[in-house]
Amino acid sequence: MTVGLTKGNAISLIGSRFGNRSDLDTIIEDELNLAQTQALEGGDFLPWFLIREVKTTVLAGTTRVSMDALGASDLTTNGSFSSDSAWTKGTGWTISGGKAASDGSQVTTSDLEQDVSVTQNSYYTLRFTLSGVSAGSITPKIAATSGTTRTGNGHHEERIMAGAGTSPRLEFTASADFIGAIDNVSVWGEGDAKLLRVYEHGGVYWGASGATAPTAELLRGTYKYLWSKLNTESPATPTHYAIRGRDLILYPVPAADFELFSVGYHRETPFASLATGNSNAWLRHAADWFIAEASFRVAYHLKDNESLQKFQQEAAQAKGRVMMAHRANAHPTETINGGGAA
Repeated sequence: MTVGLTKGNAISLIGSRFGNRSDLDTIIEDELNLAQTQALEGGDFLPWFLIREVKTTVLAGTTRVSMDALGASDLTTNGSFSSDSAWTKGTGWTISGGKAASDGSQVTTSDLEQDVSVTQNSYYTLRFTLSGVSAGSITPKIAATSGTTRTGNGHHEERIMAGAGTSPRLEFTASADFIGAIDNVSVWGEGDAKLLRVYEHGGVYWGASGATAPTAELLRGTYKYLWSKLNTESPATPTHYAIRGRDLILYPVPAADFELFSVGYHRETPFASLATGNSNAWLRHAADWFIAEASFRVAYHLKDNESLQKFQQEAAQAKGRVMMAHRANAHPTETINGGGAA
């Protein structure tokens, strides 16, 4: 079985199946890229050599968590407002006590803003909390692209495509009558990690706030069922999740901050050394599956019917082994970092 693939390993392995012809290197890489693109867009197999475990902090009261933010880095500075720094304050804005507050003294719209490193036409997940809102509204912007105008207290999260602003800037525009406070601001770039949501072994786990390892697994339910219950149950420790578009829907609504762990893939991180027993067996089988699928694509390109049938059968067998791997034995409970050898 194949273990610890990197992209270079994969190209070498597939090349050896076709006589190590140097003229095929570009074709093989193209087919691997197409296979990875299909995987990223929800195809029927995944680039398993990129798996790792990721986590994100979820605040109390949050019902939706964007999968795009899992494993990414916060791009803001001083989003907790622990000091009066890093933010440019318009009329009416002050920073104190871990919050930025607008007192309503502005006579027109007024911005709270800071520069952030974003790329035009790329998507970012924005999170923030409003409290003490008694009048007016606030509208977030990322590089001149406006998000949703908010008028109520609570945790807010949305996905915004960075625009073509003259400076890459995060802005909160208070209306002329806005009175309220903002805190817990963060901006997360997407693409570092995605949730494994297609197969049974794509686990989602929770741990106490600040935990470095998960405590319990969340069970997957249907969106329709969980959403119907969210407004009828009291906040508590989440026990279930559902997938809705790019979001995880949590149930019950969390009563306290917690860490959300998930198995995801990272674009460049290869497998670490893997166990040889049942533990992590599905990772090894899945690497076989990916190599067979990519080999099938190369054979199709070359119109090599004999190899085409061979690799199609090989891919089907590896896929079967992946699907049979038992979740309890297969899920990697440790963060996977570093490299491995094929």
